[in-house]
Amino acid sequence: MKRLLTLLLLLVLAVCSCKHNGEEMPFYQQYAPRTDLTVAQVIGFRLNDTVKVDVVILIADDSASWQGLKEEFDIRTSEGVTSWMGDIDHPQQRKVGGGYPCWRAIAVHAEQTIAFYRIERKTQYNALLDYQFDKIKNTSI
Repeated sequence: MKRLLTLLLLLVLAVCSCKHNGEEMPFYQQYAPRTDLTVAQVIGFRLNDTVKVDVVILIADDSASWQGLKEEFDIRTSEGVTSWMGDIDHPQQRKVGGGYPCWRAIAVHAEQTIAFYRIERKTQYNALLDYQFDKIKNTSI
């Protein structure tokens, strides 16, 4: 049921904003043709009242696809959440230290999902952290 709700949310978000200035993001284009994944692009995802980011979401259709994504993105854990800052041109390459633009990747093992948030400036990064903490607080009650 949780996976169905996630897919419905992605569908609504994708229909509302699947293109930015008439073009798909290259990272989205790279994964969209894959038949083993559900891929969505959300332009202008609202983190709070004033901050928006672009997001690419990859959902593995089965455990074999999830294992392939884990290998592709060098995810070595198998439970909980894995997160990293990724190079803007190669999100699987971890960035050490600051520097924008970049991708903030959040992989949720239970949902076999990786969300990539395109971060252009520190205010977006801080808003994303606040957004994630709010999600954690609201789901742990």
